[in-house]
Amino acid sequence: MNLQQLYYFRKLAEVQHYTEAAKALYITQPSLSDSIASLEHELSVSLFQKKGRGVQLTKYGQEFYEYVNQALGILEHGIAAVREKSDSVTGTIDIGCIPTLLGDFLPNALDLYHEKCPQVSFNIFHEKSIPVAEGVSAGTYDIGLCSMVENKDDLVFVPITYQELVVIVRNDHPLAVHDSIELTALKGYMLSTYRDTIPIGKTIRKILKEKGMEAVYSYDDEISIAGRINHSSKTAIVADTPFLKQFDNLKKIHLTDVPKDTRMLYLVYSKKNFITAAVEAFANFMVAHCLNLPPES
Repeated sequence: MNLQQLYYFRKLAEVQHYTEAAKALYITQPSLSDSIASLEHELSVSLFQKKGRGVQLTKYGQEFYEYVNQALGILEHGIAAVREKSDSVTGTIDIGCIPTLLGDFLPNALDLYHEKCPQVSFNIFHEKSIPVAEGVSAGTYDIGLCSMVENKDDLVFVPITYQELVVIVRNDHPLAVHDSIELTALKGYMLSTYRDTIPIGKTIRKILKEKGMEAVYSYDDEISIAGRINHSSKTAIVADTPFLKQFDNLKKIHLTDVPKDTRMLYLVYSKKNFITAAVEAFANFMVAHCLNLPPES
């Protein structure tokens, strides 16, 4: 048994298809088949079984995969740690991020980090908060940037920035004369906001319910909400994000009785998944240099 066989085994376990795994490893399929057969012979167990046109792990293969993944992870972490100490951190970090942080917050953070570690590269994937959290939990993303997602016990949410909840109306709306109001001042107006099936919508629904207020929960993002308000006499509650900048016919009104940190956003990682030294270094950098939290009142 050698290190190469273990890398081959891990890739096949992840891809579950000999041809695709061989392509990913830049070897021929017979070479991969021979390597796996040799490994199975040495262990005296079958690690894979056929499933359609592909393969899947046997119960022995699944148990072996857990050990191999852990062992290779520790080895890779050690390599990255040594490189970090020699000021040559390298690697690729996969980040799942909600769209509202892609316009300014994340690009600014990446620019700052690139000055420190120019050899680290990033793959950025934009999703809504729930898919980002699920992707981090599944290991699809190394870290995520999203809002709080419930019932994810393996995830750690570190506060990183916030987006204030504001009221938006057209410039010719009666409320447009105000720069700030209390939430109850919206009673009697037709109020719209996010769907209550997403985290921010759930938060706003809870706030409005406590005030005995109703709203139409119909939208997924700031663009769809602001676009509707831009062509109507309605009012809406939204997060103050870069998406609102494209609408010059809208007035943003601050809510004096809604805490600025109501819409907190988090750096997210999973306790169950292995984290490389490069990912750990980037996360530590974000917390140390990129925090944007509301001032204490």
